[in-house]
Amino acid sequence: MINIFNFVLKNLKRRKLRSWLTIIGIIIGVFAIVSLMSLSQGLKTSINEQFGKMGANKITIESKYTTFGAETEIGLGQEDIRNLEKISDLEFVSGEVNANIKTEFNGEINFITSKGYNTENFERILEQDNFKLLKGNFFENNKSKQVIIGYDFYNEKDLFDKKININDKLEINNEKYTVIGILEDTGSSTTNTLMYFPIETLIDITESSENSVDSIIAIVKQGKDIEIVSKKIEQKLEIKRGEKDFTVSTPIDKAKDREEILNTVSIVVIGIAAISLLVGGIGIMNSMYTSVLERRKEIGVLKAIGAKRKDILKIFLLEAGLIGIVGGAIGTFLGFLVSILVKIISSYFEIDLFVSINIEIIILAIGFSFIIGLISGYLPANQASRQEAVDSLREE
Repeated sequence: MINIFNFVLKNLKRRKLRSWLTIIGIIIGVFAIVSLMSLSQGLKTSINEQFGKMGANKITIESKYTTFGAETEIGLGQEDIRNLEKISDLEFVSGEVNANIKTEFNGEINFITSKGYNTENFERILEQDNFKLLKGNFFENNKSKQVIIGYDFYNEKDLFDKKININDKLEINNEKYTVIGILEDTGSSTTNTLMYFPIETLIDITESSENSVDSIIAIVKQGKDIEIVSKKIEQKLEIKRGEKDFTVSTPIDKAKDREEILNTVSIVVIGIAAISLLVGGIGIMNSMYTSVLERRKEIGVLKAIGAKRKDILKIFLLEAGLIGIVGGAIGTFLGFLVSILVKIISSYFEIDLFVSINIEIIILAIGFSFIIGLISGYLPANQASRQEAVDSLREE
């Protein structure tokens, strides 16, 4: 077998240009597959990690009719909160109010996305979303004219020309609101640019109904099954409201949705990349057929000196397999290299992107390219092995 391997290497070296042109076809296919797989798996890891930071005990209830910051008679309200507080499996229940508020600071005006929660549970709700206080304090009561801001207000100048700090005043509806707290960096520009108010304060600012909330946050007690509790919430609200005009979502539901979307995207992009790898396989087949035609004399000589059909088959299959392996190895390296470059470039745009580099992807990519090489090379190899020595030499 070693002699056959050395013989194959010499043949490939003798046909360097054609060999490399054939290898390039495999490189492109494997490169596309590896880069897409590593980035898609990295994206999945990144989303799951970010999602894992969210509270595992948090259930969110939303009305199907509630719009952002709008008041509706059939939306969720304080009566729904009181009904849910009767469920013993829940640690606490809190309303949530959302609004886009016209905010003035240092002579500049911006519209800032804001949230309002009950102050007695405010810290626990933020902990569920893995938000922590960088400096300052939490609210004194539900009607205090105080505000807690996200990290970007304090660290960046994109929102306002001047950075905002503790005890600074924000003007909303011609009234002053004191900044009493600044949250730590969450790594997301979306959450870093939020403002938080006591729920009653935000209701006063938006002039919305005191009985209406945009959503309800329910925290499940430790040790309780969150899916079972979510079913209890659905049943209780449906009975009280007379219809299921709301949605109940848990971290498990959201994780499943994201997993399904990412898996679908991964299958599509890898499928597209696999087409280019199959094209590379056709290139191997074409190259091997050409090689068989050009080497009829060589095949005839080998058979004349005692080479058997299986030896000829091994030679041509090994050539095709080596082309696949070399192309797969180079394509794998380039695929990971490009993925790392994409990660570096994305970091400059403050996008956290993981790149998955693992042995499974390497084995899959190189193994698949080797198999493609063998499959593509089988028909030409079989044709070469069936040639008779006398016929080959006579034609030459």
